[in-house]
Amino acid sequence: MKKKISSNKSIFLLLILLLICSACFQNLPNNIYPNMLDLSFGFSGPDVLKTFETLGETGRTQYIYSSLILDTAFPIIYGLLFFALLLKLKEERAFILSLPLMAVILDLCENISISLMMSSDLFYEISESQIFISSALNQCKWVLCILVIVILLIRFGKKAILDLNT
Repeated sequence: MKKKISSNKSIFLLLILLLICSACFQNLPNNIYPNMLDLSFGFSGPDVLKTFETLGETGRTQYIYSSLILDTAFPIIYGLLFFALLLKLKEERAFILSLPLMAVILDLCENISISLMMSSDLFYEISESQIFISSALNQCKWVLCILVIVILLIRFGKKAILDLNT
């Protein structure tokens, strides 16, 4: 199973799916993509208010659908891609291998939390604690994703140096 997930074919397929999802995000209607809270590293009440007002009721509804459909697939795909690359680099430590899964779980929780905020009729129905929790989930997701990318870059660098010396 490890070899199948970390095969070049699987990694290539996951990369293509990730690019397709990214293109779909950028083509969402009602100016959703540039106003997605998910893309920033943390956000505050004024950021949520800006997104809330900029998107309007129709845009918020579409944001919810894209968050619960497209942005459910996206973290699963990047999580599998990170996991496959770690396996490809022969990572065996359970903690390191669990980082992509933790990032995916946090991302999915963030999506649900943002969707709940966007489903409010009025911005003032959204509590400060709900904004704080959503932002904390967002920041934790980004920290884990960046950590995995740094680990991958270090591992690829070490592998390249070892390959040059042999």
